[in-house]
Amino acid sequence: MLALSLAIFSLAARADFSDGEIRVGLLVDMQSTYAHITGSGSVAAARMAIEDVGGKINGKPIRLFFADHGNSVAQGSAVAKRWLFEEGVDVIADVASSPIALAVQEINRPKGAVVFYNGVMSTEITGSRCAATGVHWMYDSQAYTTALGRELTRSGARTWYFITLDNAFGRNTEKELAAVIEANGGQVLGRTYHGLGERQLFVKLRQAAESGAQVIALVDAGQDMIRAVRQSFDLLRVSKGKTVLAAVATALNDVHVMKPQLAQGLKLSHSFYWNQDPEARAWSQRFFERTGAMPSDLQAGVYSSLIHYFKAVAASDSDKGITVVARMREIPIRDPIVRNARLREDGRMVHDIYLLEVKKPGDIREPWDYLRVLRTIPGEQAFSPLSASACPLLAR
Repeated sequence: MLALSLAIFSLAARADFSDGEIRVGLLVDMQSTYAHITGSGSVAAARMAIEDVGGKINGKPIRLFFADHGNSVAQGSAVAKRWLFEEGVDVIADVASSPIALAVQEINRPKGAVVFYNGVMSTEITGSRCAATGVHWMYDSQAYTTALGRELTRSGARTWYFITLDNAFGRNTEKELAAVIEANGGQVLGRTYHGLGERQLFVKLRQAAESGAQVIALVDAGQDMIRAVRQSFDLLRVSKGKTVLAAVATALNDVHVMKPQLAQGLKLSHSFYWNQDPEARAWSQRFFERTGAMPSDLQAGVYSSLIHYFKAVAASDSDKGITVVARMREIPIRDPIVRNARLREDGRMVHDIYLLEVKKPGDIREPWDYLRVLRTIPGEQAFSPLSASACPLLAR
């Protein structure tokens, strides 16, 4: 009887780890609009996290999967379903793109695996569409629109014009940015929309410049945003500095692609910058040695989220999603990537956000040091407060 009891106890203990290993899935854009800010760099960051914990947790090996979502909801959904319901993936990370993220959130809801959204702007992930094991790890539209809209409007940039991507991310972010601008005494003079991957944006940019707006807000991302910055340099008001460009969703790699001479003066927000302090710099140099590029904040966020996940798995001796997320809220979040961080009950990870600008070419002293930190916005000021959350899981 004693032997039987011990055997039952042993089986119960092992049941907290599914399949005898910890399976990590990276759902990334490898070839489309966001490939240069996620893609192979996110895979490298995940491998660094796995190596930094020794490749196993409590004796259980860590196995990495990664797949290209192609910036397609259908393709991303198919991968998520296969991973979650056929291949036993325990945690998914990256998932850059708001439409794909919202689809994965619903697919995972009955499964309850941990999903980290590292490059997603939609606040619905922790609002009306929140899930018990869905974790919004890096930025969201509220944080970035606060950093840009509030800080620039308060500094005197009162009139704005929007160039917006016509999808869920674009319209959600535009609405939030307009609210921040108007709440701080600013005015939106107009807006125009473009499709994903639209090649010619100059006519729309010229319309924005002719409005006389002090700021043209680029409410898009990836190659769309890069094209907008490049094409806007031909506008005299922009090239002479009479009109400021502000990008609500950009990354260091974007600046590298568009070249600082074309992007100089561009205002942007980040949740991480590789040269923000010695600890971030040291980690980023390791990343650079592997990839030949400095990390975007999305890629750095993959490392940060997985490191914290591994700590919680080790502490709870389980890879069960709801158990791990509960422990993630208890363990202090401390790594080379995020500062002053905590995980809230609605799944929002709150941390410092930075307002930056692209340096003039003459001010760049070393490769990749394209940005200047203008201001650090504490997380409690940047993100919407928990009291305002529409997450139905919260006890009211």
